Amino acid sequence: MNINTKLLPLVVACLAASPAFAAEPMANIFNDGSLKGQFQLFDFQRNFDGDSTDRQDTSFGGLFYLRSGEANGISFGGSFASANPIWESNNDGLYGLVGGGAPGSIVERTAVNRLQEYFVSGNWYDTQIVVGAQELRTPMMNPFPLRAIPFTYRGASIKNTSIENVAISALYITDYMGWTDEEFNNVSSGIRSEFARKGVIVDVEDNPIYALGLDYNLPIDSVKAKTSLWYYTMEDVYNQYHVKLDVSGEMGAANWYFIPSYLKQDSTGELDQSVAQFDTYQAGFHLGVRWNGFDATVKYVTTGDGDVVAPFGDEKVIIQQVVQSARANEDGYGLQLAYQFAPDSALSGVSTYVNWANYEIDGDSSQDIDETDFSVVYDLAKYVDGLSVRARHAIVNYSTGDDLTDTRFYVYYKFAI
Repeated sequence: MNINTKLLPLVVACLAASPAFAAEPMANIFNDGSLKGQFQLFDFQRNFDGDSTDRQDTSFGGLFYLRSGEANGISFGGSFASANPIWESNNDGLYGLVGGGAPGSIVERTAVNRLQEYFVSGNWYDTQIVVGAQELRTPMMNPFPLRAIPFTYRGASIKNTSIENVAISALYITDYMGWTDEEFNNVSSGIRSEFARKGVIVDVEDNPIYALGLDYNLPIDSVKAKTSLWYYTMEDVYNQYHVKLDVSGEMGAANWYFIPSYLKQDSTGELDQSVAQFDTYQAGFHLGVRWNGFDATVKYVTTGDGDVVAPFGDEKVIIQQVVQSARANEDGYGLQLAYQFAPDSALSGVSTYVNWANYEIDGDSSQDIDETDFSVVYDLAKYVDGLSVRARHAIVNYSTGDDLTDTRFYVYYKFAI
């Protein structure tokens, strides 16, 4: 797998920018390195009430991250990802934990084993530059961790923290790999696939995505407050803005929080002249309180005249196990109640939640959806360091359509060397 040649000048620039490269011993690269990761066993199944084909995959694999030490600001990183089918059923359709075809199709499962990351990083003057294949964590381009292997991206990222309480970030991204890809694809193919799932065929040029982000921790003593502003653009495809505010404070023995956000998306250029053109927004909030192990949240979201376009992970206001707030002219209402057992209780290490939401299309009750999720996590570190298990179950009801249940089991073993 070769690094995109467009990135080579950026690699050279990183190396050239290092001040007094010979001042620190190269041995730091090896002596200060680390290896961490997790082995994971997943079983996902989706059962439909009607004629749709049930789905089930069981996979074993993991994520393994290797990082070098640093010499004069230069370091290197890489990671490997693996998802291998086990206990395969010939009667159920593919869920999508592993490869083999489209979700729902009855096919032979195939393993996914890939180099997840490979990059060189430079860290000088409170600025980190990463060039190569890397996982990203931004509002509208992130790992999208819904399956066994997260999304990864190829390009360059920059983050500067020289101003107190401020982080300024920039992205230049040319390629990505989804959950079951073994080769990088141009980001344009992700856009095309997003519309193809809706039955719309579009022709998108192979242009990169650029992004600029600003994160600011507000210096306010009475409350904790941080804000995030991100702008993403892709020539002849779209411009989008994401704004988020996270405010929290104390209220007696409890802690309250309020998290409003706003997303604006507009198609541009050639895409704006096609049948896929769009102009939409999504606005909403989380309002909650934490007290004595409980965490209760109210959620509300409204979406504009077009569907949200988000092929690379996102921070939609309501995200559930199966359904997310994304449809045009949709209002969503959600309630979540979580509880974490105290460390000195018999169920120490157990956390759980119930998450309910209803999604309504303005003027069309036949499109209503409601989903109820249940989740239980048991951190078994007191017995085996790094071991945890999780069970999730979702019940999804459609006003018109095939109701379903979605059940997922996870076993993790995390380690660090």
